[in-house]
Amino acid sequence: MPETKPKSRAQSSRQSSIGWGGAVLSGLALVTVAVMLVVLFGFLDALHFGSIADFFTPDSAAAAGTLGLVGGAEGVTLSIVLLGVMFGIQTSSSRYSPRIIGIFTRNPLNALVLSFALASILYTFLVRSEVKVNYVPMASVAVAEVLALINFALLFPYVLYTFEVMRAETLVSGIMRRASKELRGGTRRRESLQHRSALLTCCAQVSDIAFGSVELGDMPVCLLCIEVVGDFLAKEYLPAKKNLDPEWLKVGHAELPGASDQIVAEVNRAGTWFAYIVMSSFVDMIGLAPIHRKEAVHALAVATRRIGLAAIEAGDSEVAELCLRFFNTYLRAAINRSAPTFASVIMNEYRRFAIGALEWRRDLAVEAAAHLLRYGRHFDEAGMPAIFGAAAEDVADLAIEARVRDPQVSFRLAQLLVRNLLDLIPDARPIGLNGLFKGVAKLTCWAMASDQKDIAHVLVEGIAAAPPDFVDAALGRMEAMQNGLFWEVNERVISFDWLEQPLREQIPGLRAALRRAKTSGNGALLDLEDAPVVAKDLVQPAPASAPPATPQVAG
Repeated sequence: MPETKPKSRAQSSRQSSIGWGGAVLSGLALVTVAVMLVVLFGFLDALHFGSIADFFTPDSAAAAGTLGLVGGAEGVTLSIVLLGVMFGIQTSSSRYSPRIIGIFTRNPLNALVLSFALASILYTFLVRSEVKVNYVPMASVAVAEVLALINFALLFPYVLYTFEVMRAETLVSGIMRRASKELRGGTRRRESLQHRSALLTCCAQVSDIAFGSVELGDMPVCLLCIEVVGDFLAKEYLPAKKNLDPEWLKVGHAELPGASDQIVAEVNRAGTWFAYIVMSSFVDMIGLAPIHRKEAVHALAVATRRIGLAAIEAGDSEVAELCLRFFNTYLRAAINRSAPTFASVIMNEYRRFAIGALEWRRDLAVEAAAHLLRYGRHFDEAGMPAIFGAAAEDVADLAIEARVRDPQVSFRLAQLLVRNLLDLIPDARPIGLNGLFKGVAKLTCWAMASDQKDIAHVLVEGIAAAPPDFVDAALGRMEAMQNGLFWEVNERVISFDWLEQPLREQIPGLRAALRRAKTSGNGALLDLEDAPVVAKDLVQPAPASAPPATPQVAG
């Protein structure tokens, strides 16, 4: 399925705001109107004088009064500027994080405007001291008036600029530009650690903005933060990683606060500390996101998929495997929060990651499929059985997609589905078992329609081991269903028992193959000897109604 490329959120946000050029023009327009009025009425007033020069030549009292007004007006201008800056800093820091105060203090435009206003006021005071009863420094007075006009022209655009900087989109884009600069500095051995520290600060600032946006319900800003950080890691950091100074990749507890010694040792071995920090913040966002805000989880799953595929393309197998582990961590977080809506979007991107990995890392694709089914069973055991069916269908789709690239991968995934079906049959929940069977049946019908005899054989043998009543009832529902639209509005659009028409036509042939398999004997267990082994749980979940264990008496 081709991925669309919508307009960037940052670009659309910038287009909706007033530009810097428009703000400057508006400020100049105010000054221009004032000057035009002075010229117009000054021309009328100059009729009482012998010449225009006499009209514009002030005496000492007029010059002193003008300079006093100019200095006072410039002081008011400076007060407005300071008020706008302080308001922007206070609002932004309280909304997101105090760490973004540095963005304002390091901004050269802020320093330029404030310095220009102070210098203009100081110049006006000094010129005022030059005015005597019988002497007026005309050139200095004219320069003071020009400086005042420039201050007035800058006031309106600068206030607009301050409010523009306060917008989260502007903050994020500025932070990421600085992050790119710090990353380029990391390729030089000199001061590489200082650049690394600055890059960490940039990452923390964007994470703070994302966390604050989640808490305030401002999801567009949160999605923007996830997108730009993921793109930075995938498109800028990973390609530049091989050129970084070796000391850049060695971190400690100062860079990874709260991490265990094992984590620090592992990221130092693999050189994955930055990817670990970014995706760890994604896990924190899953913990903060409300259940009904699945768009944030979808965005971070998309970002993780892109990071993983970029790592595979760049030859960074450590980051690719780290992405797989974080996908599993996202699913575990969804289980802990009892959020099946989170699981659906995570599994969909997990499957797309596995499909993309088929080109370079087929072992990762098989491992991802095993984890999808494993966590699907955990969801089933946690009281969310519908997710198991979604996981099985994702694995079936992955097996179909893998046939073009590597038929052996499709065969191994078929074995994996059959093994899970046989393991689940004795004590399965009806919804979970039905969902798993749907994935197996879909893949079987596809194998029969595509004349994939080896895959069809292992799948038919596995289905033949299931209870005949259950199989007949499930196939009967698939044959009888005429409308594939699910009867509820949730994460699913297609009903559990729906098969597309080309595949549904294979059900009679599947029934005949099952009868032959039962007649000739079930060889599924022999075929599964080389099936991929699914990692066992370190701590097995307790059965729903397990009787207490009887202690053994030593003989």
